[in-house]
Amino acid sequence: MFRRPISPTELIYFPMRDLAPPFLMQLVVEGTGSIDPETLRRAVATAAAANPGARLVRDGRHWVDSGRAPGVRVVEHELQYPALEADPVLTSPIGPTPDATVEVLLLTGTTTALVFRVFHGVMDGMGMVMWTTDVLRALRGEEPVGAADPIADAELVKRIGAPGRPTLMLPRFRSATGHGRQERGEHRHLLRTRTIHATGPGTLMRVAAMLADEGGPVSRIMIPVDIRRHDPELRSTANLALPLFLDARPGMNWRQLNDIKRAGLAENRELNQMDNGGLKYLPQAAGRGLLRALNALGSRTGLNLASATVSHMGRYDLDALAVPGFAPTAIKVMPQHSVAMPLLVGMTECGGRTELTVSARSGRGVPERLDALLDRIVRTLETELAPENSASTH
Repeated sequence: MFRRPISPTELIYFPMRDLAPPFLMQLVVEGTGSIDPETLRRAVATAAAANPGARLVRDGRHWVDSGRAPGVRVVEHELQYPALEADPVLTSPIGPTPDATVEVLLLTGTTTALVFRVFHGVMDGMGMVMWTTDVLRALRGEEPVGAADPIADAELVKRIGAPGRPTLMLPRFRSATGHGRQERGEHRHLLRTRTIHATGPGTLMRVAAMLADEGGPVSRIMIPVDIRRHDPELRSTANLALPLFLDARPGMNWRQLNDIKRAGLAENRELNQMDNGGLKYLPQAAGRGLLRALNALGSRTGLNLASATVSHMGRYDLDALAVPGFAPTAIKVMPQHSVAMPLLVGMTECGGRTELTVSARSGRGVPERLDALLDRIVRTLETELAPENSASTH
C-alpha cells in the first residue's frame, strides 16, 4: 500500500486551507468540443491508479492511498475572467468530502474546460502536471506513465545532501503591487489572468526583473526549483519543489537575473532551504499564528519574507494533448493563495502565447496597482518578444 510521511513543507500548508481558502493549485485545460463525463471518470480512475498521489488522505503524520479515485464534478459554468477571485467555482472548496485532496472539474458552457484542482499538501506544480497529462493519456486510450514513488522533498534532500546554510528569512521585502489594509467584505486575495501574444527566451526572468523594478530597494524573488532534476529516474507527484531566492535591484535586466539563477542551480542552492524559517518546528497552532502575523505585517507595513514567487509550469503542444472529441486551446496554471507571500505568478506557454495568472494579497489600492502591473508585463513582453525584436533578446 502506498504510504509516505507528510513532509515538513507539506505540514506548513495545512493551516493555509483556513487562512487562504481554498488553497488549491489549479490547472485549467480549455478547449473546443466536449468530453463525456463517464469517460472522464474512467480516465481519472485509471490515471489515479498509476498516480497514487492523486488518492491521498491524511493518517496522522502520513499520507496514505485511500484507493478512491478523485471526484469528478460536472458544472455548467464559464470562468469569470479576468477577475477570477470572484469566480464561484474556482473559489469553491474541494470535494466531495473535506479530507479530499484532489478533484477534477468538467466545465460545460460555451467553452469546455477541465480543471485539475490539487491541495498543495499532496503535490507540487510539476506533480499536478504529471497527473493531468496522465488523465489526458487515459482519455486517449493510452497507458498512463504513472508516478508511484512514495518520496517527497525531505527524503530526497536527505539522500542527495544539502550544501551550505539556508537563506536567512526576515520580513523586509516589498511587493511590486505595494500594500494596503485589508477591509471587511473585500476579497483578501486577487486572482487575475492575462494572455500575452508572444513566447520566447527568458520569460520567467523578464517577469522577475519587472517585479524588481516596481519593488523596493531590493526585491527577493522566489523561484521554485523542481528537485526531480537530481534524480531523473524518480517518478513522484509529491512536493519536490524547493525555493531558489534571487535578490534583485531595480534596473537589473533579465540576463543578469538569469546568471544569478544559473549560479544558484549550479551550486544546488535550493537543496539547503528545507529548514528555512523554522516554521516546521512550531506546533500547528503556533504556525497558524505566525502565518496570520506575517499576513498582517505584509498588508499593514508592506514588509514580507519575499517579494514574489514566480513559476514557469512548462511549454505545451496543444495538438499533442488532444483527446477524442476535445481539442485544447489553452493551458493555464492558477496559483494557490498565500498569506505569507504577497504575489504568486504562474505561467505556461502554448499555441504561441504565454498565459500568465497571478494570485495577490489584496488590500486598499492593490487591485488597481496589480492591473497596471499586469498591463505593463503584457506590453513589455509582447514588445520584447515580437519577431523583429527577438533576435536582439536571445
